[in-house]
Amino acid sequence: MKWTIFATTFSVVLSLSGAGLADTIKLKLGHTGAPTHHYQTISQQFADTVNERTGGAIEIQVFPADQLGKQLEAVEGTMVGTQDIFLVSDTVLSNWIPDMGILNLPFLFSSLDDVHKVLEGPVGDKLEAKMKGSGAVVIGWWMGGLRNVTNNEQPIMKPEDLEGVKIRVPEGEVFVETFKAMGANPVVISFGELYSALQLGTADAQENPPAHILTKKFYEVQAYTSKTAHIYLGSPLIMNEDKLNSIPEEHRKVLLDTATEMAALHLKMVNDLEAEQWAELERLGNKINDVDTAPFKAALAPVIDQFKQKLDAEIIEEIQTTLAN
Repeated sequence: MKWTIFATTFSVVLSLSGAGLADTIKLKLGHTGAPTHHYQTISQQFADTVNERTGGAIEIQVFPADQLGKQLEAVEGTMVGTQDIFLVSDTVLSNWIPDMGILNLPFLFSSLDDVHKVLEGPVGDKLEAKMKGSGAVVIGWWMGGLRNVTNNEQPIMKPEDLEGVKIRVPEGEVFVETFKAMGANPVVISFGELYSALQLGTADAQENPPAHILTKKFYEVQAYTSKTAHIYLGSPLIMNEDKLNSIPEEHRKVLLDTATEMAALHLKMVNDLEAEQWAELERLGNKINDVDTAPFKAALAPVIDQFKQKLDAEIIEEIQTTLAN
């Protein structure tokens, strides 16, 4: 009799436990950064905070280093629903939503604080609205960084130093046109293939924030880093819209509020890390030089005018006005 009672009780516990597990919403979040990159840090912090605030109802597993696919594939997957959440670059997203390329216009931003100010205001709302009908939504404007040119030949001190240089750029038209305007030969190569492309000479140069130069060890195959800070590349966190809408409202609100909250935390994280990253690159033997950006800005001003004809000129001008005040 006791065994029967124990067996019945055990089966009820198992049943309840199984029901609890079945009710847990499991999501996958992918990004392109190395496991040591701040993308991993902020993504894991987001996952842990959402899990805690929903009492374990939402579990987010984080996959770094393109484990869920290269960025183009991952964005498409997030739009059609084969992926849940992806921390993408705005330039890759611009292949579907061209106006996302506005954020990559040369010298539009002079600091990450400027970027945060713009994206947490009306401009961010307008760019989010551009996603309508794509199958995905932006749930957070997380930080990327201002990009700097690396190569093996010489410090880049003026635009003419890039003449004829075969430089890798990410998948976005603004990048291609920016480097063409300085006489370089831009080559589009996915981020995951960049190290080997530099090693094999498929590209002679590349440009990235210090976090990527350090964590992806580009300093091993690039002797010089010039602090051009020519383009901002950001990291919108996108999520499949149907997946988001399938989450119960109370948990969905926690997810969205936490994604927004992480933007300010990520800004501070990236700002705090950059001084350390530059120092570490120097310690590793990378030759780093400051740059007078005025000649670069003059050479690239026509690129902004060019894209005012192709992209939403009102948003471009709104950003310029916001940052001028």
